[in-house]
Amino acid sequence: MSTTTATAAEQIPSSRTEADPARVAKANPLSHRAGVPVYNWGQAPPYLRTKTQLLSDRLNVTEAQEAAPLAYVRTRDYGDVPLHDPTGAEKMRPLPSSTKAKMLARRTCSECGKVRKVILRGPCSACRERAEQERQRLLARTCAGCNTVRERPYPKEHRRCAGCRQEQLEKKRARVEAWLVEVTVCAGDGCTKRRGSKKAARAWLKAHEWLLRPERADLPSSSCWPDWVRRCPPCQKAYDVEQERRQAELQARYEREERERREAEARAAEERCRWAAAALVDPDVLVLDTETTGLDDDSRIVELAVLNSRGEVLLDTLLDPGVPVPGDAVAIHGITTEALVGAPTFSDVLVQLTRLLDGKRCMIYNQWFDIGRLRHELTLHYLDRAAREAAEETARTGTVAEDVRERAIAEASKQAAAWLDAMTFEDVMIPYSDWVGDWSDYWGNNRWQPLNGGHRAAGDCRAVLDCLRAMGRNYADEYATAAAGAGAPSEGTS
Repeated sequence: MSTTTATAAEQIPSSRTEADPARVAKANPLSHRAGVPVYNWGQAPPYLRTKTQLLSDRLNVTEAQEAAPLAYVRTRDYGDVPLHDPTGAEKMRPLPSSTKAKMLARRTCSECGKVRKVILRGPCSACRERAEQERQRLLARTCAGCNTVRERPYPKEHRRCAGCRQEQLEKKRARVEAWLVEVTVCAGDGCTKRRGSKKAARAWLKAHEWLLRPERADLPSSSCWPDWVRRCPPCQKAYDVEQERRQAELQARYEREERERREAEARAAEERCRWAAAALVDPDVLVLDTETTGLDDDSRIVELAVLNSRGEVLLDTLLDPGVPVPGDAVAIHGITTEALVGAPTFSDVLVQLTRLLDGKRCMIYNQWFDIGRLRHELTLHYLDRAAREAAEETARTGTVAEDVRERAIAEASKQAAAWLDAMTFEDVMIPYSDWVGDWSDYWGNNRWQPLNGGHRAAGDCRAVLDCLRAMGRNYADEYATAAAGAGAPSEGTS
């Protein structure tokens, strides 16, 4: 003990116990978490350890320590990490010899057999470095042309044998000669006039020796040479005339294609408008819309409406889906589960729906969604019938087929597809969106327009009729007159 230390120790009264520095925090806590102090990194009492540090010391944290840490240390990546007293931790049981052997095998190099400090995934770094050095030595002794291996390394400049080096030089001379002809002879068809000096071209090429390196497969474009003139004046004049002719042809072709495109768009726009005007006076046109429990593939129909082209309601009913209506769907159309109590099911109105749509043109706004909901309802309807038939077959034969479920689903899907194929559906959303013409660069197409019908089936059907009236307004009188002459009603064309 030094004199200074001894003097300081003598000044400490015997009645007072000096605090252990290892158990004293180096700074005040940043905050408290449920009454437990939270220290900054390196400021907690030194004797406290994290769970990972205890594991490295072959100690396990007890359940009591886990539930009541003595402090926390704040870290950037892991948040507040709990700290524990190592004296209260449990010692880990010794590892079995088999586990130790496995851990040792994971740190043993498969090449040299030496045990390393880290887990290895293949050879150790020393063996990999040794193998790389051996590969480089072998590469230096292997000809880059014919792959011949010899005892001494090949020259580093080209790494080739005499024969391959001679072949490389011949190819280089051929490339140089071809390049000299390109930069000094007129490029016009059949013209051999000299446009420059080979001596000047060689001098320029010599000043750019990096262009002649062996690893380059070919010389750069001859336009890199600053004094290069591609054609003689007569050939250049003929070339310019030819280019102007080709440019004029391309411009005429572009204008013709652009004119044809505009004409095709105008014809398509007129056809859309005429299609809408004709639908409004067609007695065989119906409009269908549904409200559902959601947008998923298994969503059920809760409301179904069918109107004719004059806006008369042919079918407007709520449908009991057999499942609760989610809150997000209620927020859209306002149809609650309580409102559907006592409503008919889809199977109850299927016969009436089939009679209405049979032989008619059914207009739907976004038909892919509504047809998908109809397909799902039809599949469930026919699945119930297939299940009843399977039950009757089981009762009759006394045996249960193993694939009864698969057979029932396949048969129901087949019958649903046959029902839909027998109907004629036409989409209104795409023609109406194209008529509006709200182009989207992101989608590369016209944006789909929302249907402002109030999110009720009958209201949406009337909104579809409004879309058709807006599209066919310019041809409404023409088709109304034609329909009146044929004895067809025309009240829906105003």
